[in-house]
Amino acid sequence: MRKLLMLMVVALMASIGFAAPAQAAPVSVPFNFAYGNSTAAGTINFTDGYTASVSGVVHAASGGRQVCATGFNGDVVSDTTRCSPWAYAGGPNQPWSGSLRIPRPGGVVEVYILMYDENDTMLAGVVCTRRGCSRLDI
Repeated sequence: MRKLLMLMVVALMASIGFAAPAQAAPVSVPFNFAYGNSTAAGTINFTDGYTASVSGVVHAASGGRQVCATGFNGDVVSDTTRCSPWAYAGGPNQPWSGSLRIPRPGGVVEVYILMYDENDTMLAGVVCTRRGCSRLDI
């Protein structure tokens, strides 16, 4: 399911033609979104090189919740997808972090952060660039 979504996102981005300058100044971008009372919040640190690091916290108000981040540069996808540990209702919030890398001029220019339930159903998400984040219609 996740791979299918990522392939659809890559195809859309390729058709639009996203690009980034070869070098850009480092910048930190906060993200925060919810599905009901379950939340994900944190920061993406875009570097001046090929990487972006993601860190945050996941809170589950019901069931289990996991958040995953994937980087994009046009039709190129980051070398890994970084996922949080599972957070469960009544349990502790789950911190998570990871680095995304694309060895291409501009490096990681967009980061998709998606929340899933324990059935691998996508619940909510945001797409973030160096200018900020926008909620995805899921």
